[in-house]
Amino acid sequence: MIVEEIFSMGLVNDNTIVYIRKGEGFHTLARGSWYNDEILAYEEHKVESFTWQDDNRIYIDVHE
Repeated sequence: MIVEEIFSMGLVNDNTIVYIRKGEGFHTLARGSWYNDEILAYEEHKVESFTWQDDNRIYIDVHE
């Protein structure tokens, strides 16, 4: 699965805060709405795991 596929699942809307993270320490690479350029830069990255929270935040961990 890639980041773009998560966006098409219906879990993310314009008000969702997206965190793109990497590594065991969950280093944040990017934070913002799905349509922000810094988030879109990771669209094609392979996803290791992701967590959606009911406070409209999603944490996406990408492969190193």
